Amino acid sequence: MEVLARILLVYLSFFGLATATAQTSVNVPQSMTKTLDSLKKQDNLSDWLYTRIDYSYVNPRQSLSFLMNTEQERWRKPKSTSEKEAWLMLLSNQGYNQMYTGNILNSINCYEEAYNYVVEHKLNVEGIAEYVLKPWANNYTRLGDYEKALFIQQKTLDHALKERNDPLAISVYNNMAISYRSLGDFKKAEECIHLGTKKTTPTSAALVLLDNTLADIYNDKDELSLAEKIISRNIVRQKQLKPNFESAYWLLSSYITAGNIQSKKLNFAVAQNNYLQALAINDKYYNGNRLREKAYIYIQLGKIKLAQKQPNQAITYFNQVLNTFGLAASKINVERVFGDNRLVDLFYQKSLAYGQLGKDKEALENIQLSLLAADKIRFELADVKTKQRFQSETKQMAENAIGIAFKLLAKTKDHLFAEIIVDIIEQTRARTLLDDIRRNQQQLTLSTKDPLFQEKAKLEQAIAYNEKELLQGGESPKEIEKRNSELKFKLEALEKNITQRYPSLALSKDIKTANSLLKQLPRSVHFIEFFAGNSHLYAAEIYNRQVKHIKRVSNAQQVKKDISDFVNTYYHNGPTAMINQPKSFFTTSNQIYKTLLGGFNLSKNEKLIIIPDEVIGYLSFDGMITNDNYQPDIASWPYLIKELSLSYAFSIQTWINQSTKKLNPGRFAGLFVTHQNKNKQFIPAVTKEAESIAKIVDGKFMMDEDARVKDFFNAFDKANVLHISTHSYLSGLQKEPTLSFDDEPVFLFELSARKTAPDLVVLSACRTADGMMNTGEGIISLSRGFAAIGTGGTIAGLWNVNDQAASEITASCYHNMLQGQAISLALHHAKLDWLQNKQRPAQEYLPYYWDALVYMGYDKKVALKPAGNSLADYGKLSALVLTAFFGIYYLIKVKKKAISPVSKS
Repeated sequence: MEVLARILLVYLSFFGLATATAQTSVNVPQSMTKTLDSLKKQDNLSDWLYTRIDYSYVNPRQSLSFLMNTEQERWRKPKSTSEKEAWLMLLSNQGYNQMYTGNILNSINCYEEAYNYVVEHKLNVEGIAEYVLKPWANNYTRLGDYEKALFIQQKTLDHALKERNDPLAISVYNNMAISYRSLGDFKKAEECIHLGTKKTTPTSAALVLLDNTLADIYNDKDELSLAEKIISRNIVRQKQLKPNFESAYWLLSSYITAGNIQSKKLNFAVAQNNYLQALAINDKYYNGNRLREKAYIYIQLGKIKLAQKQPNQAITYFNQVLNTFGLAASKINVERVFGDNRLVDLFYQKSLAYGQLGKDKEALENIQLSLLAADKIRFELADVKTKQRFQSETKQMAENAIGIAFKLLAKTKDHLFAEIIVDIIEQTRARTLLDDIRRNQQQLTLSTKDPLFQEKAKLEQAIAYNEKELLQGGESPKEIEKRNSELKFKLEALEKNITQRYPSLALSKDIKTANSLLKQLPRSVHFIEFFAGNSHLYAAEIYNRQVKHIKRVSNAQQVKKDISDFVNTYYHNGPTAMINQPKSFFTTSNQIYKTLLGGFNLSKNEKLIIIPDEVIGYLSFDGMITNDNYQPDIASWPYLIKELSLSYAFSIQTWINQSTKKLNPGRFAGLFVTHQNKNKQFIPAVTKEAESIAKIVDGKFMMDEDARVKDFFNAFDKANVLHISTHSYLSGLQKEPTLSFDDEPVFLFELSARKTAPDLVVLSACRTADGMMNTGEGIISLSRGFAAIGTGGTIAGLWNVNDQAASEITASCYHNMLQGQAISLALHHAKLDWLQNKQRPAQEYLPYYWDALVYMGYDKKVALKPAGNSLADYGKLSALVLTAFFGIYYLIKVKKKAISPVSKS
């Protein structure tokens, strides 16, 4: 009870706090120093800790650094239960103090440390849910990590329900509603409000809290009349209450919500009055020190001035936010910009204000600061899906920034703005993939004998198992998701411990500029990097370490629709449309080519690396038509492959990171599955593919029952070139990329925590470069999954691979690699060989047949051994031939009818 009382005391007495980043040093009075020294001599750690905590109550602003230095000044660790409880109280206070000074990230760390301390030492402390878990979750809400907030909020709710603590349960239901609302899940948000309301009485003051959030939900749903009715009733109800510390905050929140509703209704005078009422309450009851609330009010007041076309007044309000957060409005110190969604919004709105004033340079500077604050949030997010969501949410802001930079580039001809455009494009491109690549590269440099790494591997395996159960329809999905959330929670804490022990594993938080990135490129490298926005498409050409040209295409939505329709019509739905309407295909392909690559001066036979974005990632550029001179002779069509050698990359930064991968000794492994799933429907072309490659490359060939999941993972760890010829598909609602082996499937998320990774993975399977689209991150494909775990590059299929073409082209590609050609050039020549063969039926010169496979990654030469003439090799070939013979015999003699080859799709 003593711990609970002390925690409650600090929550009720914490006023007059510092700015967001202030941790000024304090001159401790001599009397306090004597007291602390005396307690230290007595070895009285508990009272020593409580004395420091009590002192921080008096003037928390000046004493924050004093409180935070407690650990380094203590003389020993807590031993007894009372000492451990005192230490827990210290950690909780540190979290609270950091939160109120606006340092959300440090506050999160303190609360996390407090929670882990309780778990580690098995402390049974009353109030842990309310004073550690609840504010901890709220911090994640402030950061924008609503998924993590919901997980901790559920833990808090479980505590509250178990202890029959209805006031806490109501508060948590309200906070969960806020999290769901922020994620756009209004149905679950309203369910939480309903569950909270069921625990109240008609006269309960907690109804005020719930109705505030309910009004916010209706406001977000644009049900403004209902929102206005609820919040007006709420304000009347609160005015009848005797104001105190807690009820004043509720009224402050109500006025903010009322202001938001009126602002949306364009009643700006009424909205402004509501915001000023909220500001007055903040100043009266909290001495103006609920900093984030104060900042939010100023931002909303600034937005009103923007809507009224009064940008100078808006900037005045925005500068007050900067002063509130301790950032000098006159000159922003970039190093002091921190991750907070308030700052993200502030800098963005300030950019809009400068835009209204026609001050484009200032507008660009502020929107770049907004992206910087967003990036600093992203660095702190743990869950991959949360990071991808956050990346997607900032893309519109990035497009606006590119638009301003493009305007300045056209106006000033200053090359700096071209580099800024590339900077911003890279900030929106495959950032979580880059994190995964770096993390895996760093981890591979360390010894994995440490038990922490072993525990990490176990947790990752358990998570992958549960994800697999979800996709395969195992037990109750809710139970699996709950179990997996707990595992991810433990994994995140474990990864923090690993990072503390091995600082080199910490992801770099440096944001590379285009200038520094380009200096790392070989001079001969030629990129075209796309950005697909809502209004415009941009293409940045980079050559000889310079941004050579920026192209902008208007009407982006129509262009993206045209590309999507083109891919679905002529590729994803089979070759029929291309065969029956060759001229229509020809014309549409040429139109898309001119839209995306028209105007670039590309030299004959040069190597070009395409970095696609969004739906552009579904295109293979090799088969694009470069002029509008239609000819019926398909073999003579002007395909881009006849002009250039192409490869692809996820981003410049991922390409650079993949380039650092050290080449492994030349070991080839191939897995070949000759049937589809469990129906054993034979695919003769797979056997032919294996047979063709075996004649060219020396290595380990595994067929059917020898090509099981365990064989795949074993080959993955040992081979430097891994060839997989099997059925591939997208599973579940999330379109999870999946490979089918003889016994069971392997999903994308299972490709993690591997000790080594091949230099090249060849995915001679359907749609292995396809997957769910994530705005700002790209296509979540098997190709991307292999890149994330350290593979140097992949050859993968963008649509259902034609078996005969895959067999010939991959075999030819290996032959070319053995001749010393780099991977992309080897694939380029293999495709050209297909086109230059004059013996084919006319339709097989169409891109559907020969252009499905693309190379994604850093281009290099790989070590392979040519096939020998040993008896063992003859044995392998004999086995493959026998397999093919019996398969064909089965088809001819048993079924008694001809069966055309079945696609691997």
